[in-house]
Amino acid sequence: MKKNLLLFVFVCLTDMLFSMSVFAQTPAPTPNPAFLYYCLNETAVPLAATPSGGGTLRWYTVATGGTFSTTAPTPPTNVAATGGSPLVYYVTQIIGTVESTPRTPITVYVNQKLSLYCQTVTPNSIKFDFANTGQTSFTYSYTIDGVAQPPGTITSPTNFTVSGLNEGQTVVFTLTPVGAKACVTTETASCKTTCSATIKTPDFPAIASMCEGTIPAPVLGPTSPNGITGTWSPAVVNTTTPGTTAYIFTPNPVTFPCALPQTLNVTILPKATPVFNSIPSTVCQGATAPVLPSTSNNATLITGTWTPSIVNTAILGPATYTFTPNPGQCVVATPTTATITVLPNAVNPNFAPIAPICTGSIPPTLNIVSPAGIAGAWTPSVINTSTVGTATYTFTPAPNQCAVSQTLSVTVLAKTVPNFAQIAPFCAGTTAPTLANSSPNGVTGTWSPAAIDNLASATYVFTPNTNECAVPQTINVVVNQPINPGFSDFSICSGTSAPTLVTTSPNGITGTWSPGTVDNMNSDSYIFTPDPGQCATDQTINVTVLPSNTLVDFTWTVTDAFEENQKITISATTVGGDYLYQLDDGPLQSGNVFEYVSSGLHSVTVMDQTGCSMPITKSGILVVNYPKYFTPNNDGYNDYWNITELSSQPYAYIRIFDRYGKFLKQISPGGAGWNGTYNGHYLPADDYWFVIHYLENNVVKEFKSHFSLKR
Repeated sequence: MKKNLLLFVFVCLTDMLFSMSVFAQTPAPTPNPAFLYYCLNETAVPLAATPSGGGTLRWYTVATGGTFSTTAPTPPTNVAATGGSPLVYYVTQIIGTVESTPRTPITVYVNQKLSLYCQTVTPNSIKFDFANTGQTSFTYSYTIDGVAQPPGTITSPTNFTVSGLNEGQTVVFTLTPVGAKACVTTETASCKTTCSATIKTPDFPAIASMCEGTIPAPVLGPTSPNGITGTWSPAVVNTTTPGTTAYIFTPNPVTFPCALPQTLNVTILPKATPVFNSIPSTVCQGATAPVLPSTSNNATLITGTWTPSIVNTAILGPATYTFTPNPGQCVVATPTTATITVLPNAVNPNFAPIAPICTGSIPPTLNIVSPAGIAGAWTPSVINTSTVGTATYTFTPAPNQCAVSQTLSVTVLAKTVPNFAQIAPFCAGTTAPTLANSSPNGVTGTWSPAAIDNLASATYVFTPNTNECAVPQTINVVVNQPINPGFSDFSICSGTSAPTLVTTSPNGITGTWSPGTVDNMNSDSYIFTPDPGQCATDQTINVTVLPSNTLVDFTWTVTDAFEENQKITISATTVGGDYLYQLDDGPLQSGNVFEYVSSGLHSVTVMDQTGCSMPITKSGILVVNYPKYFTPNNDGYNDYWNITELSSQPYAYIRIFDRYGKFLKQISPGGAGWNGTYNGHYLPADDYWFVIHYLENNVVKEFKSHFSLKR
């Protein structure tokens, strides 16, 4: 019982849900009408549709999506919308909250034509199709191959079929709407039924080319070998006019509507005159007889025979030969003849003699056509100018010119060598010799450069004139530059014996001096003049007389004791001399200051560079400084630290301290010094400080510094 109750409730609920879904579906409105047709720029009215069940209409311009309008749209008619691109609007209705789906289309055509065309064509029927323009009544008429057929009226069709046709027939169909809009006009379409798969073609054989004026002319038959009848255009073959003419066979359009035309090209050959290019107009007496060709040089070769058949070259004068074409050739009736004249062998080529040629020059060309117009060849073919002597060149005329051979003797001359004598060297500035334009052996020409430069050596090239068979000659002209005698300036000490001025220079130039002797008291200039005939220049030397015994004494100064750079400065008593200075045994120097001099006693020597004064040496020059370190290791060397340079000052003393200021020792410069101990104990390696009291230039001074103890 419980089971049955549950089943009953389930069935009721299912029925109720099904009823709710059915009644929830909103029906679509009915368009009024679904298709509209307007002419271009015709006044349109709003679209219309009939709602059902009290629904409210909604208008769209797209099939899905977009926004709706409750006002029916008015389609525009200013732009054509035909065929496959009409204007389409969509309408729905809404009842409650449910809108009908899908949207109902309304199609609007603007300026729609009939667009009559052949839709289906077969060998036996033609189907004409046309667009729906909203018209319901039409009249029609048509012809089959120009024969009118009964007209008629049709209602609300979109196509019309003409049946029972033969292949290749043409139907012209005209459709006129009844009561149509102004833009829907009468239209006509012409269609032809198709041909069957196998199309026949006339098979008239080709007509071979024939000669102009051939009689009788070939006949163009009305029926082809494969049974197709028709007509030719032109109807008759014309053999009177040379050239190629197309003859077209057109099948009977009624009997053979699908047969194709055939074209035969018929060529009429013009009658030709035989042409021979190889028959000479003249031959020489006794020459090999030319062969009379049996075939012409025409594009279409013509064969035949000659009378006489052989040319006779033994008899002087003209002779006529007649060509007779072989039968069956397209040739003019007029005979073809050739006249050949036999000439005597008497023409001289008349080449002029060739003047002697210089060896190595460009040879003249041996022309292959003589002044008398005779063509031929030379043996040898080119003149050889590389070999001196006389050679013979033979000209052999080409055949059939009736000319004799000619020989020329050509002499090749050896080139003369000009024999200008070499020019002896001469001194620069003297008159240069003249370059003659003719050599002693008679060769004329020009020089480059044209004149000898009397200041510099150069090479001069003599080039013979173009009419001279000679080689160039080169002359090297040496121009010696005047040399300097090579004397040197010298100095002497005043009052010493004057040296003698020698009259032969170091490089061998002889000459005289002015003045002739040296003044040993005054400086002066002396001029050497070379003897004549020598390529040398005058020379002036300066003899300097140096003052004697100018170095009398000198003094010195030393920088203060303990300066970083100890200097000794020397001052000669007589200033202005050219002196050299030496410290101890060191090198000589021109400066009078010695720098970074070591401490201790030194000697200085001053000498006169000219040698006109005796050198002076002084010793005992003291430089005071302190040792920077000492090594008290009892090796007998540098075991004590002291400032011994001040040992001559009995009142000078030195106090020594460690780096912390602790007093360690007081020593005297005159004593042995400090040995690096304190109270009998060795002090470590370190820096130690000292204070020294001493006199300098009678002034009591104090100096502090430090030194190193090294172990």
